Amino acid sequence: MRYNGVIESKLRVIEEKLAEIESWQIDSFAKLQESSLFQNAVERALQVAIEAIIDSGERILALEKQPPANTSTEVIYNLQELGIVSLNPAYADMVRFRNFVVHRYEKIDLEIIYAVIKTKLPVFRQYIDEIRKS
Repeated sequence: MRYNGVIESKLRVIEEKLAEIESWQIDSFAKLQESSLFQNAVERALQVAIEAIIDSGERILALEKQPPANTSTEVIYNLQELGIVSLNPAYADMVRFRNFVVHRYEKIDLEIIYAVIKTKLPVFRQYIDEIRKS
């Protein structure tokens, strides 16, 4: 990776949050549904992981002498335009999910959260791999 240690530390935060989520072994929707502790913990872990994606992206853009992005989603699009990460639409989807969690905090549909932890965790790993290979 040609980028600095701050970016690597953000990638490690993502890895830590993924490991936490996986350690909770939420293997069914019922398990998530039964526990407000799991619900809140997963929601927060996902939010922090996505914030780390956004933060790392902003730092990379600054190191690449790019102007600041106007939105978090634009950070992802700019990384994609530079060829730093692939044109995976799931990256922008994750940022939109984070925006949804932040702005609709009073009630998040548990089915959405469950779908994210069951199908989208590889997206985080792909981002980490692409940044480390860049």
